[in-house]
Amino acid sequence: MEAPLRRSLADRILGKRVIFRRPIYIFWLSAITIVLFAATFGLNRVYAQRQQQLSISWFREGQTALAAGKPELAIGDLRTALAYSHDNQEYLFALAQALAAANRVPEARSYLLSLLEDEPGNGPVNLELAHLAVKTHDNGHAMRYFNGAIYGAWEANPEAQRQQVRKELIDFLTSQQLRTQARGELLTLSAEMPKDSGSELWVANAFAKLGDDASALDFYNASLKRNRHDADALLGAGKSAFHLGRYRDALAYLKRANSAHPDAESAQMLGLTSLILDLNPFESSLSQDERRHCMVLAMDVADRRLQQCAQSQHVDLSVPGTNPMQLYRVQWLQIDREIAHARSHSSLVELLNPVASLIMGIEQQPGCGPPAQTDDAMLHIYARPEELQP
Repeated sequence: MEAPLRRSLADRILGKRVIFRRPIYIFWLSAITIVLFAATFGLNRVYAQRQQQLSISWFREGQTALAAGKPELAIGDLRTALAYSHDNQEYLFALAQALAAANRVPEARSYLLSLLEDEPGNGPVNLELAHLAVKTHDNGHAMRYFNGAIYGAWEANPEAQRQQVRKELIDFLTSQQLRTQARGELLTLSAEMPKDSGSELWVANAFAKLGDDASALDFYNASLKRNRHDADALLGAGKSAFHLGRYRDALAYLKRANSAHPDAESAQMLGLTSLILDLNPFESSLSQDERRHCMVLAMDVADRRLQQCAQSQHVDLSVPGTNPMQLYRVQWLQIDREIAHARSHSSLVELLNPVASLIMGIEQQPGCGPPAQTDDAMLHIYARPEELQP
């Protein structure tokens, strides 16, 4: 009897101990679980941070290599950066730029089209695709992507970015001789651009490239109102005025340009314009002696050019013949005598057309070697005498 009682008492005591220890076990198991979870979370966080640091480091290395003109090296660095940061849009775009710089066009286009599919209105991606299309002479896609960039989204300075893209589009259209489209884009740009001397100078130069010297001159003048000593604007205005036949205006611009920043181009243009004005016999205000003087100087220039042509082609001008230069020599001698013996102002005026015909014939002879500046002046004066009237 006592033995069963002892066992029952022992079982109860053991049960109480087990019940008492169970919460302790649960507590410690929970604590261990929490510690292990925290340790795992911490390790994962450290690992993720390390991956991020490595991706940033390799990305910077790739950007540095690309900026240094080493696209192949940049490609390797950027691929490594992507291995640590999968699907990072910035890294993918940078890799596409490096591939494009390395002339690996199909690969670059593939990455860019993938990015564009995710974000069709991305301005930088559209612009990079436009550059690739230009590189491959795909004009249709180039215009499409340029327009996508113009009307796309930009993170910083969107208006300035869109105007810069439009400038690239204008340059592209101009290079492809698509003058009508280029002029339309240029008019849009001029309406939207900031009103400062630099922007107006850019538009003026663009109009000049299109051969629209009247519009170019307007914008050169607008730029000069803001910066009257800008040598580039003065030289551009001088050239446009020259091409329009406004030689006196051109002379004034070119003098100011050469004074603001002397260089070979402005000096050459200035010299040519001065010659044209000095040698112009068509001006109605000239006296008889002044007109005769201009015509004699023109005949002297033509004679030198004729002698140069004959020497280069081994033609003897001292004997009559059927060679064009020998025929021009006969005409030259006849007209020279008529100029010398002209006794009235009206008789000199009547000789202007024969002189113009003779000079243009001589100056346009092929195979005579490089023309002198005086020859260029003759071509401008006698090819377009109506532009030299006061």
